Amino acid sequence: MNSIKQYIGLALKRAQLYRNGGYKNAKPLTRTIEDYQSHLFAFLIDVNICLLPVYIWVIEFLLILCGLIPPHFFDLLFYLMYALLFVTCVIVLPIVTARFQGQTIGYSAMGLRLVGRNKKEASPLHLIMRQVFGFGIPTMVLGFFFKTYGMIGWWLVNGACALITPNQQTIFDLVFQLVVVRETESNIQISEEKNNKPKISNKREIAEEEIEVRKEISPIDLHIRSNYSDDGYYDVEEIFKQAKKLGMETISITDHNCARVNAAAPRFAHLYDIQYIPGVEFDCQYNGERIRILGYYIDWNQEIFNILEQESLRREKEMSIERVKKFEKYTGIVIDLDSLMTNSRFQTITAQQITEMVFRNHQTKNLSFVKKYIESSANEKEAMARFKNAMFGKHGPCYVEGKYPSAKEILDAIHDANGIAILSSWHLDYIDDHTIEELIGLGLDGVECFSPGIHKQTMTALLKLVQKNKLFVSAGSDFHGPSRPGRELGVTNCPEKGLALVRIFTKAANKTY
Repeated sequence: MNSIKQYIGLALKRAQLYRNGGYKNAKPLTRTIEDYQSHLFAFLIDVNICLLPVYIWVIEFLLILCGLIPPHFFDLLFYLMYALLFVTCVIVLPIVTARFQGQTIGYSAMGLRLVGRNKKEASPLHLIMRQVFGFGIPTMVLGFFFKTYGMIGWWLVNGACALITPNQQTIFDLVFQLVVVRETESNIQISEEKNNKPKISNKREIAEEEIEVRKEISPIDLHIRSNYSDDGYYDVEEIFKQAKKLGMETISITDHNCARVNAAAPRFAHLYDIQYIPGVEFDCQYNGERIRILGYYIDWNQEIFNILEQESLRREKEMSIERVKKFEKYTGIVIDLDSLMTNSRFQTITAQQITEMVFRNHQTKNLSFVKKYIESSANEKEAMARFKNAMFGKHGPCYVEGKYPSAKEILDAIHDANGIAILSSWHLDYIDDHTIEELIGLGLDGVECFSPGIHKQTMTALLKLVQKNKLFVSAGSDFHGPSRPGRELGVTNCPEKGLALVRIFTKAANKTY
């Protein structure tokens, strides 16, 4: 009994881990021998569990033949077996699948999960309907009228469907928009504190301190922010001055949702004799997740860039107002919104700004819900980071979800401006290969493989991916200036061998403007 409870508890924890971020690295099944074997074995495990009443009935039938059970019990035992088969196939299997968010015993044993097309948890109703109409009822009905041949025939039809579909989907997987994914191996860490949520760690979720930053200055840096961005510090000329002093040969200023820097940059590129590639970085979303895409060699005069910038400013302002209102309602702390908006160049109030205001004010700093972070942290910097994450993080009470343009819209905008679209290194450790391949299908031209913000393992995996798909390779420091300590101009983590790949991308740059 304890083993069963332990198994159920572990299954529920795995489901929670998947929901809390594990889905990002799950991979839909593909046409590989390993995936076919896993899918088949999972199916066979579940089928044999559901057919246990049949196996018991066979034993009872043999006992009748041996004279150990009176023959007149035959009909009773048959209908009892059929009733139990209905329970296992039409009731238990669908409920188990829904309860454990797409995992049966077979799927759990093989590390698989039945989810929605976006890899997130499927609707419990869809999971139940899929198991009832895709397995339970056909097994009962066809088994009753056509015996074993009927059941096996239905399973073979679905097997054939799984063989010809790219992600091994059965008939009712297609009907209910479901897909089977393979979960990445994870280390489950359950805190004893009730309020702490389980955490999942995998190959793309690596602690920041484990990232080895090479301090060598690269001659190419294609990810820089100026004061045209809401969080950039230096003006355009100062960036070129510093780049010249460091002996750099090619740079690109990729401001956040704003392409206007490209009006001034070519003049300074000529003045300081540095190759310059017109650039920009856009927020967007794909499958419900926020990502960033860099655009290079763009005709920045296109009206679409002005439209996207204005939409971004409006969105950030609305999010700022909502963020402040949520914070005031939750904490009771009143923030002078009008004054802050007036003094903000971009009319935005970030989570970091609110956190700094709370910790710099003696009165708010001593409030109990703030003080607990100070008392339980090694220093104030750590306390602020924990407070910010707890309040404004994705599961925090003051979290505000932004509505960003789709990745397809941004890719099309860049291409319409004769540009090249590169996936930014922002949060790249958390974006799985399957998602990148889907973005490639939408028109992605390359990946920023070298950056101080991503782990070496991720760089290695990305280089294999871009080589396989013949994509461009980019490198950037994500330099902001003093507003983001720890990022230095020219420090891109790009090794000497990697520069050859990056130069393929930059060779179109021209010193003459």
